[in-house]
Amino acid sequence: MSCKEPNVIEGKAKFANYPQVSGFRRVTMSPTGRFKLLSAIAMQRLGLLPLLLSLVAICEHIPAQSTRGTRPPLSAGMANPILPGDHPDPALVRIGNTYWMASTSGDWAPEFPLYRSTDLRHWTATGAVFPQTPEWASGSFWAPELVADQGRVLVYYVGRKRDGPLCIAVATAAHAEGPYTDHGPILCESDGSIDPSFVRDEHGQPFLIWKEDGNSEGKPTPIWAQPLSGDLLHLTGSKTQLLVNDPASWEGGVVEGPYIFRHAGRFYLFYAGNACCGTACHYAEGVARAGHLFGPWEKDPANPIIRPNAAWKCPGHGTAVETPSGTDYFLYHAYPAVGTVYLGRESVLDRITWSTDSWPVINAGFGTGGGSLPGGTAPRQNSFIDEFQQPLPDPEWKWPIVYAPAFHVGNGHLTLEASTNQTPVFLGRSLMAAAYVATVGVDATGDAEGSLGIIGGTRSELVLAKHGGRLELWRVTGAARDVLWRKEFAGRSMSWLRVSSTGNAEATFSYSLDRKHWTNAGPAINLAGLPPWDQGLRIGLVSDGPAGTQATFVHFSLLDAKN
Repeated sequence: MSCKEPNVIEGKAKFANYPQVSGFRRVTMSPTGRFKLLSAIAMQRLGLLPLLLSLVAICEHIPAQSTRGTRPPLSAGMANPILPGDHPDPALVRIGNTYWMASTSGDWAPEFPLYRSTDLRHWTATGAVFPQTPEWASGSFWAPELVADQGRVLVYYVGRKRDGPLCIAVATAAHAEGPYTDHGPILCESDGSIDPSFVRDEHGQPFLIWKEDGNSEGKPTPIWAQPLSGDLLHLTGSKTQLLVNDPASWEGGVVEGPYIFRHAGRFYLFYAGNACCGTACHYAEGVARAGHLFGPWEKDPANPIIRPNAAWKCPGHGTAVETPSGTDYFLYHAYPAVGTVYLGRESVLDRITWSTDSWPVINAGFGTGGGSLPGGTAPRQNSFIDEFQQPLPDPEWKWPIVYAPAFHVGNGHLTLEASTNQTPVFLGRSLMAAAYVATVGVDATGDAEGSLGIIGGTRSELVLAKHGGRLELWRVTGAARDVLWRKEFAGRSMSWLRVSSTGNAEATFSYSLDRKHWTNAGPAINLAGLPPWDQGLRIGLVSDGPAGTQATFVHFSLLDAKN
């Protein structure tokens, strides 16, 4: 018998690829233990007690005084994700009684969407840190850190310097909702500098914490601390290493996403380890603690403290926050087992409890709480409908940085101008559920070609388009555009386009003239290979035609197909 946790990935039970942690050990069954086990089996057969809880209960846990607990139901008090869809590397700050959240936006604009909440559960989109892309960066807008200090709000963030490495930059605002003033890069190491966070040491001195991106060059990945100037906008002094990855442990070639939380006189450094993203990810979350910022740092013997489970895969990279009532929470990302890379890394929230030996515990050590099990019914009720009545677009519309669209919205129409270089222009939204139905109404009297598309990267997309006198379904991969299906479709003033998925990594496009009777536009299409390595899919409006022309849309909806 072993106290190793089963890991279920895409419905197949496996054991987690982590070594036996030192907080647990293999046991020899005593007569009392055998009696407990047989009793547990009997109770399980009678339906009185889940066998898994029984086995966990009789494992000998070291140290004996620890109260790490047994596994609660996955849905116990949880409603994860708190922000569905592709919202990785979430940052969180409490200002008064209001919480503010931002997350990685990658190569999508506007950069770092902002959300506001008063209860950590219900979030409202309020805009973005950067309505206009900072000129110094070409993309890779990752890992924002929200800081409330000295009566203002700062955002430390990552961007890729034009013709240069990944850098850490900073922006400031008088209020969390902005507007923000960008101060540009403050740190650009040759291997790349990512995942910034902020802390004040035991003397109140401010420090920037970050990861040197050594794994991009096959090197170790140290986590550094370096003093900040009094205005928090510049580095001073020299850097000091706090942690580095242990290749022989669960961390593998990476430690990253540091966040330091103060509790009961100690510093707790939450960090993620191993491969973050994609179908081969092995991410998890660990923690270390110290009495002083410069250590010595002690890693939790129970690491990783957040592991994959049946509902969530590759959890990590988060922020801790204390509520006004003194309860601690941890916000981080994880792939849902239902939807995985197609949905992207979603923002999830779990309560932090503290063991008797003063280590943080997340969901009793059994991974992310809540969520949907493979083959089960999703608890999500996510839908979005836009009839384009408002003069400003909904704040969750996004577009690729390299192809910023020109569009106008209001009075029941959205017009999207075609590009000047014959590249399709995309205005999209993150998927919010693995099973979905998206519908657009296209006014075909416009001179550009209005279309419905699923987009992975800037040159990886599936599009159902009205092209001249035909409907065409095409797939773009790099510079190649392959027509998968076409049909004559001339003389129509209004057309309705739809794409749907049952959650099995396939999508079916269809069309209608009356929004009631639908005809498939070819067979279902496998979406494998469409998502980028670090992002989920977007879905939305496409304009494709001669420069200066416009496509006109009268409706967009993205609905959860299971609700």
